[in-house]
Formats: sequence, structure tokens, C-alpha cells
Amino acid sequence: MQFTTLTQLLFASGAVMATPLSHDSPASPLSKRQTMQVGYGEQIQTSDDVNHWVVWVEGESACPATQTLTALNTSPCDQKFTLAGGTWQLANCNGNNEPQALQDANGNTIQSCTLDSDKIHCHNGLHDIKKHGKCA
Repeated sequence: MQFTTLTQLLFASGAVMATPLSHDSPASPLSKRQTMQVGYGEQIQTSDDVNHWVVWVEGESACPATQTLTALNTSPCDQKFTLAGGTWQLANCNGNNEPQALQDANGNTIQSCTLDSDKIHCHNGLHDIKKHGKCA
């Protein structure tokens, strides 16, 4: 009797553990952090006609979906910004103000950053973006 009960219990727990998540299940915060990709570069802001650091979700249209960080002569690192429902910051800038990492709101490094130069053409009165790199 005890053997049968133990066998049934093991079988039932194996079935529960093997049940896949529904496609409707929301992504965990960890998986969101692991997949977050951010592009960064510079764009002239019409408010002051000065180049500013901007960030956007890499792989999505950067125009007009950028977040403005600070003037280009200031480091873009250690400035919190919000994209895709999360709070992030570029981190570990080198002497050329190039970020080496993307961190979450708690300062955990979740992506490394690399140079990736490009010109992103914006329309409807927005200035083009000079892409410097991405964190992916």
C-alpha cells in the first residue's frame, strides 16, 4: 500500500513539473531584464538646438520613441531612464563617454554595450539620430 501511494505521488508531481506554461503567462521580470536591448546615440533637441544623449529600445523605431538623457558634453552614464515599462541606466562609461553596460534600477548589470555607428533618419520635423552603440 505504501509503495502504491509513493508511486502515485511521484507520478503526480512529475506531471505537475512537466506542465508547460501557458502562452498567456506574463514574462518574468528576470526574462524581461535578460532580453532588454537599448540603443544610444545623440540627437539635436529642438528645445535648445543642442545635441543630447538619447536612448531607445533597440530594434524598434527610435523616432520619436527616444528618451532624452543629457547634453552631449555630459556623461550618459548613471542617469536613470524609463523604457518598455522598466527603469534602466547606462553604466561604466569610459573616457570617451561610451557606456560599457546597461543596468537595471537596482544597479545589476544585465547587458554589455558595444559601439554600433549608424544614422537614423527621423521625419516630421525631428532631427536625425547619430547612433553610437547598443546594449544587447
